[in-house]
Amino acid sequence: MFERVVGQEGAKRTLGSMVESGNIPHTLLLTGPYGAGKGETALELARMLLCENGFASGCDACGACRRARLLEHPDLHVLFPFRRKPETNDGEWYEELQRHKQLLAGTAYSPVVYEKGRSIVKDIVNEAQERLLEGSLEGGRKVCVILGADRLNPTTGNRLLKILEEPPDGVHFILTAERVSSVLPTIVSRASVVRFRRLRVSEISCYLERFSDLTPQRRESCARLGEGSIKTAMAFAFERKEDVREKSFALYERAAEGGADAVVSGAAPFLWTRDLLEAEEVITGFALYTRSVLERKYGIDPGGGRSRKLESLARAADLSSLNRLSRRIEEGIEMLGRNVNIALIMTQLLYEIHDTYR
Repeated sequence: MFERVVGQEGAKRTLGSMVESGNIPHTLLLTGPYGAGKGETALELARMLLCENGFASGCDACGACRRARLLEHPDLHVLFPFRRKPETNDGEWYEELQRHKQLLAGTAYSPVVYEKGRSIVKDIVNEAQERLLEGSLEGGRKVCVILGADRLNPTTGNRLLKILEEPPDGVHFILTAERVSSVLPTIVSRASVVRFRRLRVSEISCYLERFSDLTPQRRESCARLGEGSIKTAMAFAFERKEDVREKSFALYERAAEGGADAVVSGAAPFLWTRDLLEAEEVITGFALYTRSVLERKYGIDPGGGRSRKLESLARAADLSSLNRLSRRIEEGIEMLGRNVNIALIMTQLLYEIHDTYR
């Protein structure tokens, strides 16, 4: 079971027990870091539930399995953050929606990143709601996979809640989100939560070895930079994200070692940017650097170079300050999701970094 999913033995064992016992909850919430395999697991479980031979049969080649794997099964509904349906050009909107589904179905760990401000729009929810309340088109179960359930707003969430509260026989919801706390509490209260962990460097490296021709050194480097995420590691391998990560590290070092002017100059480029994805990548770099300093303080060599710089910063900061900085950085990422001004977030974080090493 779940052969396409890397690692995650605990989550796969929990879900496997549900499948083998036949006791699968009507609503599952898979939570954990980006790129750790939640979406891949959700879609694979959906395929098993729709299988013509029964979800515990081990089949993956019947007509229902093939259609589900391509996201073309009429009783499989996949919801994800997407732009609002325009008043005109409905055909173009629908075609774009189908292309996105094809990307999701094309390969495991597909490089899909949803912008922070994008939500699961009511047009998609309304269509799924209507079809879930109807009879199964193939006479079996109906499954609704919601990728990014934290992007359901109160309006769309409450629409689905009506079905979640009293689900019709044979209807299953499989939701994914990075954090339980980001999902509407009314939905969480009706779901069985399965947690996913960050992937190990060795697991990511093995995946890269199977699906790329990277050199061993490059695989190891990208696996470490992935921070527990195959998708992030793949982005470093093929999208040249090193430039953004290097920019993040340089900003961090200038704020930590320089004066207040270094903070001001570091935040200045973000006054005009609207690139939430790059801002998130920079802040994620801050988090990685802080963790590396903490590891160095405990006598662990995090690798990846910068040993001398990390040693210097580890001596300059105490543990309570570093832990506080880690919390502030995490809050900064959450603020991006609430569309708080990017320049304001960066300025606050750079001042936090500056103060930590004083």
